[in-house]
Amino acid sequence: MRAELTKNSLSGVAQFLISTVLVFITIPAFVRILGPEAYGVFSLVSLAGSVNIFANLGLNASLVRCLSQQGKTVESDHDIILNLVLSVGVLIPVTVFAVVFRDAILLHVLSVPVQFFHDAEWLFLLLLLSNVFVVAGQAFTGILDSLQKIYLTNLIQAANNILYWAFILGVLLLGYSLASVGVAILASTLVWFSMVAVTAYRAWGGLSLQGLRLNALRAAKKQLRYGVQIYAGGLVGFFYEPFTKILVSRFFGVNEVGVFDIGLRARNLIMGFAGKLVYPLFPILSRLDDTSKVRSLVHDVEQKTFLVVMPIVAILVITIKPITTVFFYTNVDAISITVASIVSAYLLFSFTVIPIYQFLIARGYASRTIVIQAINVLFNAVAFFVCLPFFGYFATVIANAIAILASWILSLYYQKRYVDSLIFDSVNQVVAMTSSFLIAFVFGYSISAILPSTLWKLVVIPVQVILCTALLYRSFSLLTADDIFRYLGNRTLLSRVSIWILCKG
Repeated sequence: MRAELTKNSLSGVAQFLISTVLVFITIPAFVRILGPEAYGVFSLVSLAGSVNIFANLGLNASLVRCLSQQGKTVESDHDIILNLVLSVGVLIPVTVFAVVFRDAILLHVLSVPVQFFHDAEWLFLLLLLSNVFVVAGQAFTGILDSLQKIYLTNLIQAANNILYWAFILGVLLLGYSLASVGVAILASTLVWFSMVAVTAYRAWGGLSLQGLRLNALRAAKKQLRYGVQIYAGGLVGFFYEPFTKILVSRFFGVNEVGVFDIGLRARNLIMGFAGKLVYPLFPILSRLDDTSKVRSLVHDVEQKTFLVVMPIVAILVITIKPITTVFFYTNVDAISITVASIVSAYLLFSFTVIPIYQFLIARGYASRTIVIQAINVLFNAVAFFVCLPFFGYFATVIANAIAILASWILSLYYQKRYVDSLIFDSVNQVVAMTSSFLIAFVFGYSISAILPSTLWKLVVIPVQVILCTALLYRSFSLLTADDIFRYLGNRTLLSRVSIWILCKG
């Protein structure tokens, strides 16, 4: 089971690396060519993608769950067809509403500066059209995910990420305006939709329409009954990040929106990669009935995730300023603090509890995710307005971290309640992990202060932190040979080397 998880998870590595390189090239180029205000406008108008939150009804997760449980049956064919019809059918009126009231949305809700309105309008319309294909394509990704062909979804998404950022970079280098960025995004979306539709058809085969008329209402109710809980969680989630961007625009301006968006995009890169690593858990948890195996899987994946992310956070905090200086010529301090805070908070207090979040969705507790999202929204809003008079723009970053920490605590409560476990086995383990992090961080920060150049820091610090952490994990006996075998294979070269480095004896 964990071998299956590892196989599908590792297929996301290439996607992450490619996306990271392109983002590191394109966003600084965007800021340099069109200016930080134009990038802020792009970030605001990109909230058109939030239309999906109002229209998808949680149907993608519902479809994966149904197909994973049912397998390839006539009823599954009906579920796929109805998923497409419902998704697009709900999206169309929402899109029409957004088109009709686009002036009010752009000028009064998003606070787009008047001088950018013409380009922003075209970008907005093109993104709305792109959303139609994004929503329709979710049914095809659901098919592939339910068949445990997540590596195919990852490969197609990697291709889409390449085209997305390459097309945007292309129109920028050719001297086109902000509106042309929308054309680039629509083009990459059409290519992605075609690829995922053809791949899903080849993997699943044709769809049977036999008995669809008689079965349609029951099948639709089945998907909606489950999907609407996930939908409610996503709808509440709209008031977390998208609404925060609107607040930043109103209180500070589009320049600060761009800074905040860079932090979110850095987080999204990590989140996309992290999500690929653990997403294969979802179909497994959907069909796994043994409570003890569920408990073991959730607990073990979360614990090992914590061990992995702690040195990554240390490296990020130490090296983010030199990295930002290389790519950006303005707002360096603000971007550095934003990226370090948002990404670190996500890695420590969101990524580590993805397994229990997926368990809640897969096992009929999706309504609990609404509460988790609501806690996010509540703590984010309260912390923002409390911190605003004292910290200005950075109230946004502080509120984001506090909200994630609050939802992490609630997720642990649900984990204890429903699977009777927590992330850590003992207080001693928590102390050992925390000590390892602090020692590696202090040592790395001290070394960074004496290194002569940015290049040296980017090379030496990651190596030093990783080696120091590995030695401390070994000293505290935080990993066993069985742990290594479970995720890296039995008696492989990589597992043998890892055991030699990380395990005593």
